[in-house]
Amino acid sequence: MNRLLPRGSRARTVALCVATLVAAGVFTQLVLPGSSGAHSRGAPAAILFTGVVLGLVNSLTAAGLILVYRTSRVINFAQTALGVLGATFVFDMVQLTKVPFVIVLPIGLALAALAGAVFELLLVRRFFYASRLVLTVATIAAASVLATFSPALVRALPFIPYSHASLAEASGAASVRNFLPLAGFTFHLGSLRLAFGFPEVFAIDASIVALLLVGAFFRYTRAGIAVRGLAENAERASLLGVSVGAMSMIVWVIAGLLGGTSAILTGAILVPSQVRGFAPGLLLAALVAAVVARFRSLPIAVFVSIVLGVITQAAQWSLRDDLPLVTVGMFIVILVALLLQRRADGRSEDGAGVGWQAVDEQRPIPKELASIGSVRAARIALVALGAAIVVAYPFLVGTASVVLGGNVALTTIIILSLVVLTGWSGQVSLGHYGLAAVGAAVAAALTAKVGVPFWISIFVAAAVAGGVAILVGLPALRIRGLFLAVTTLAFGLAITGVLFNDRYFGWMLAKDVKRPTLVLLNFEDERSMYYLCVAALALAIVIVVNLRRSRLGRTLIALRENEANVQAFGIAVVRTKLTAFAISGALAGFAGAVFAFQQRGIVANSFVATRNVDVFLYAVFGGVSSVGGALIGSLWYNVTAYFNFRDPLLSTIFKSSGQIFVLLLLFVAPGGMISLLNRVRDGVLRIVAQRRQIVVPSLFADYDADALERKLIPLAPASDLEGLATLAPGERFALRSELYHGHGERIADKLRPPKPTVEAAVIGAAAESLQDRGATVDVIDAFGEGGVRD
Repeated sequence: MNRLLPRGSRARTVALCVATLVAAGVFTQLVLPGSSGAHSRGAPAAILFTGVVLGLVNSLTAAGLILVYRTSRVINFAQTALGVLGATFVFDMVQLTKVPFVIVLPIGLALAALAGAVFELLLVRRFFYASRLVLTVATIAAASVLATFSPALVRALPFIPYSHASLAEASGAASVRNFLPLAGFTFHLGSLRLAFGFPEVFAIDASIVALLLVGAFFRYTRAGIAVRGLAENAERASLLGVSVGAMSMIVWVIAGLLGGTSAILTGAILVPSQVRGFAPGLLLAALVAAVVARFRSLPIAVFVSIVLGVITQAAQWSLRDDLPLVTVGMFIVILVALLLQRRADGRSEDGAGVGWQAVDEQRPIPKELASIGSVRAARIALVALGAAIVVAYPFLVGTASVVLGGNVALTTIIILSLVVLTGWSGQVSLGHYGLAAVGAAVAAALTAKVGVPFWISIFVAAAVAGGVAILVGLPALRIRGLFLAVTTLAFGLAITGVLFNDRYFGWMLAKDVKRPTLVLLNFEDERSMYYLCVAALALAIVIVVNLRRSRLGRTLIALRENEANVQAFGIAVVRTKLTAFAISGALAGFAGAVFAFQQRGIVANSFVATRNVDVFLYAVFGGVSSVGGALIGSLWYNVTAYFNFRDPLLSTIFKSSGQIFVLLLLFVAPGGMISLLNRVRDGVLRIVAQRRQIVVPSLFADYDADALERKLIPLAPASDLEGLATLAPGERFALRSELYHGHGERIADKLRPPKPTVEAAVIGAAAESLQDRGATVDVIDAFGEGGVRD
C-alpha cells in the first residue's frame, strides 16, 4: 500500500474513505440482524438517515475539539459543556415563554460564544504557558461546573415563568418538536414510518453552513491564517507579530459557537435532556472522531463522525438489548486508532507539555528544626491526636457515619492510585473508578462463586485490575499528548455499562457477599469493618510511601519533569510508565475489592460512570502528589456526597464545591489544599527559626542574606559564643568556607572568626605593591565565599 498509495497522499485518503464506507455498509446491512419483527436483515433507510443527521451534528463538536487542540495543545473536555448554557436557554424559552425559535436561537448561540470567551479569559490565558495537563484539568473541572450550574443560571432569569408544572415540562424528557417552526411538516423514508421534519432539515443545513463558514474563515481571512500559524508554532507566530491572545480568543469563541450549535441541534432532534449535564455520550463520539483524525484534519473528523453516527444508530436499532456494546465499540475504535498512529515528530507536537508541573509535594520538616524539642513534641502530638480520632471515631458516631468513615478510607486508596499515575507519572486518568469496579467484581466473584478466601481474593483482584490498567494505557503511550485521558474516559463509560449488565456478566456478579473473618475476629459488625478499611488504607500508604522513596518513584518524578532527559540516560520510558499503570490500577482494584465486602455485594449504582471524573477532580482538589492530599480530597468528596440541604441550590453548590474549588485552587495553589497547609506549616516553622535564630535555607530560599538577617531579629541579647554572635557581622551567613581554621573539639572554636591565611596575606601585600606603582587592582575579599583561592 505504501508503494501504490504513499502516506499523506490524497489518493490514499480517498481509498481509505471508500473502504470505510464499504465496511460500514456491509456491517449495517449484512452483519447486523435487524430489529425483531423485521422482514430483512440490517437497518432501514430511516435509521441510516438519522445516523447521518446526528453524525453531521456531532461533527461540529469534533471540529471544536480539533480547533482547540491545534491552537492550545489541550483536549477540551468542556466542549459539550460550553453549549449547555445556550441550549438550556433556548429550550426553556421556547417551551415556557412561547418566544419563537428563530428569535431565541441567536441569543442561545451568543451565550455559547460568551461561555467560550469567558473560559479563554479566565483559564486559557492564565495557563497558556503552563503545562498542558494543568489546562486539561481546568477543562474537566469547568465542564462539571458549567454542566451543573447552567440550568440554575437560566432559571434565575426573571422573565422565564417557572413553576412546579413548568419545571417538570422543562426537565428535558419530552421532545420540543411542537415548539419549533413548521411543526406540522413531516416526511418519511423507506418502509419504517419514522417521522422526520423541521429539526432534521434544519440540522443538516445549519451543520453544513457552520462547517463551510469555519473552513472559509481559516482559508480566506487574515485572522484565520494567523490562527493556522499559531497552530503550527505559537512561539514563532508570536515572534512574527501575531497576537497570540487575540487569536486564542477567536478560537475559543468559535469552539463555543460550535458547541452551542451542536447542543441545540441535538436537543431539537432527540430530547433536551440528551445535552444536559456533562453529556459524556456525545463527548465520547466526538472524541472518537477527533482521535481517528489525529486531532489534525477537520474533513476526516467530519467523515468519521457521519460514519460513526450511522453505525451507532444501526447498532442501537438492531441490538436494542445490547446497547452497552455501542460504548464498548467506541472504546475499541479509540484503542485501535491509537495503536495504528505513529509518533508525531513535529515541533508543534513537542510543545504539548504533558508533565504535571503544578504539584507541591509535602516536604519533610527541615533537618535544622527536626531535632528541636518543641517541634518534635508538636509533631508527636498531632500524630497521636489523629490516631486517637481514627480509633475513637466509630464509638462517637452512628452506624451511617461509621460506614462513611470506611468509604473515606477506601476512596483515599483510589486517590492514592491517582497520586502514583498523575502526581508522579504525569498522566491523566478518567477511568480509575472503573478499575475499582473491576477489582470489586473479581474479588466478590472469587469469594462468593468459587470459595476463595477474602484474604486471597482481594490481592488477586488487585492483580487483575493492574493487568487491565496496562491494557488500557498501552495504546495511549505510542504517541505524545494527553490521549490517555480519552482512553480512560471511554473505558470508564464502557466498563460500567457492560460489567454490571446481567446479560453479559450475570454469572459473575455476586450481589450477596459475606464479610470476612480472621481467627476470632468477625467483620460483620460495622465498627470492625471500619477498622479493616483503615488497615487497608494503612497498607496502601506504606506501599505508596516506600514506592516514592525507591528508584522507580524517583524515575517517575523525573519522567514527569523531563521525559527526553530520562530517555537519554537509557531508561525505558514506556516500560516505566506501564509499571506505574500497573501499580496504580492494582491499588484501585484493591480498594474496589475491599469495598465490595464492605457493601456486602456488587451494586451498579455504586460504580456510576460520573464518579470517574469526580474522583479525579477531588484528587486534584486535595493535592495529587501526596498522601495527605489524597486524604483531604477523599474526606471532602465523601462528606459532600453524604450530607444534603433542604434548599436545592444550596445542596447543589455544596455537592459541587470540589469542582469549584479546583478551579479556584488552580489560580492560587495549583498543588491543592495540601499546598496551602504546607504554607501554613512553613510559616510556623519560620517563626520557630526566628526565635531560635537558626538559619534554615529551605524556609528562607527566597531571601538574600540581608533580608534573612532582618528576618532573624534576636528577641534578647545573645550571650558570648552562642548563636550568631560567635560570627563576625559579615560572616554570619557564610556557612562553609575553606579559609576557616580550627579543627578542635569545641564548637566555639569552629565558629570563631578565622585569621587570614598566609596565602591571603601574600596576595594582599602584592596588591598594595601594585597599587603603590599606580596600577588598578581589584582585590577579592579574603573572607568571601572562598574566592581567594581563585
